[in-house]
Amino acid sequence: MRSPPVNFTDYSAIIADLHAKWMPHKGQVTCGKALFQEDKRTLFIQCGRKWGKTEIIIYFLYRWALTNPGSSCYYISPFQKQSKEIIWANNRLQTFVDRKYIRSINNTEMRITLNNGGFIKCDGSDNYEAYRGIDPGFVVYEEFKDFRPEFHVAMEPNLLVHNAPLVIIGTPPSTDCQFTEIAADCRNSKEKFFIEAPSEDNPFISKDWLDKKKAELIAKGEEDVWQREYMGKYIKGGASKIFPMLTESIIVPHEVLMKSIKKDMKKLWKCAMADPAGASVFGVLFTMINPYTKVVYLLDEIYETRQSHMTVDSVGARIIEKRNEFWYPREDDDWYHGYDEAATWWNNELSDRFNINSIPTTKAQHKKESGLSLIKDIILYNKLVMSDRCVKTFWELDNYVKDRRGNIPKENDHNIDNFRYTLGAYLYDLKDASPKTPREQEENYRGSRIDQDFPDLDPFGRMDNDSIERW
Repeated sequence: MRSPPVNFTDYSAIIADLHAKWMPHKGQVTCGKALFQEDKRTLFIQCGRKWGKTEIIIYFLYRWALTNPGSSCYYISPFQKQSKEIIWANNRLQTFVDRKYIRSINNTEMRITLNNGGFIKCDGSDNYEAYRGIDPGFVVYEEFKDFRPEFHVAMEPNLLVHNAPLVIIGTPPSTDCQFTEIAADCRNSKEKFFIEAPSEDNPFISKDWLDKKKAELIAKGEEDVWQREYMGKYIKGGASKIFPMLTESIIVPHEVLMKSIKKDMKKLWKCAMADPAGASVFGVLFTMINPYTKVVYLLDEIYETRQSHMTVDSVGARIIEKRNEFWYPREDDDWYHGYDEAATWWNNELSDRFNINSIPTTKAQHKKESGLSLIKDIILYNKLVMSDRCVKTFWELDNYVKDRRGNIPKENDHNIDNFRYTLGAYLYDLKDASPKTPREQEENYRGSRIDQDFPDLDPFGRMDNDSIERW
């Protein structure tokens, strides 16, 4: 059990010893006040490079551990090896306080045991399985944007035992993720602390150097990098964003979208494309394409992350339910069902259970870059309309960015892949109209533009409540 906090005399001596070794700058003092004076239990410090995050973290760890005897304090970076390089191998942690406070140092475990019965241990988020059920007294996450999401899921319940403070610190990412979710929560909560701290807060960084770096990045068209890496601001994508032309203007209320395409339903090409999985995400995208206007309608999605629900029985039943909602079964029903060619088991079982025959993709014959380029063109030519049900599909498109080497990512792209597969199955081409069937040629077709189908849309693609009710 953790001992009571030290008395005032000992507390003052400890603070004096800490400040004799290191003094925080003004921006760091603000964070310290939130933790030690305002008693905030969650601090989110979103800062620029060289702001001094490692120093303030070490200070927090020792101040908490020394003034709260018996505390179990943890320093966590994205990887165990990274923790060793950042804070241990260089002796930054071991030499930060007077040796009189330290009982022992274990290099193998990266653990410092204090004379008051507490300890400070360093580890990485890649070791998340080891942190289920521990009783921490204080926890710090450094460079949180690169964490394994499973770590916080495992650690968060542990904080309740001792009402342990959690300090999260790091430069912001370029896409929505666990970092941005928790940052938003802390920003909007009165009980928690959030700060956006630029590099220039650190008085030891040359202002001339920062000005030159800013000019250099802006000249390269990378102002978003400057904002994230040195101003501590969350700016999506920037130059690395794969779909920079994407805006929420393509999103339409589902009921409005369905009513607008009802008159042309028989003409529309209908597709349910699946990207089967048994562990990560099982994605299905429901699409209709107008062969005359070339408008692509993304109607709905399945984005299943629960392994217990990634079965043919579960997903197959949901596909039929959604498909029938859009276009009831009838003699002329012509839904196209496709699937990632690597998942042959899906077609076999889907056929056995639901009497649905799916057609495999031919992705091996097509470059991914070509499919992504076609999606870009569809967006640029205002040929994409998306139901507000397609939340995760929009999220994937909006957060799809190249890595630091300029490579296309291989994650969070399940329905992006389904989008590509759908366009490939249709042989979608913006230049030439699709061949008309005899039945389509006989029908009195009336072509239309998106603004004709959705006359109540404002310039940003939104409708007011009155317009939605009229629809």
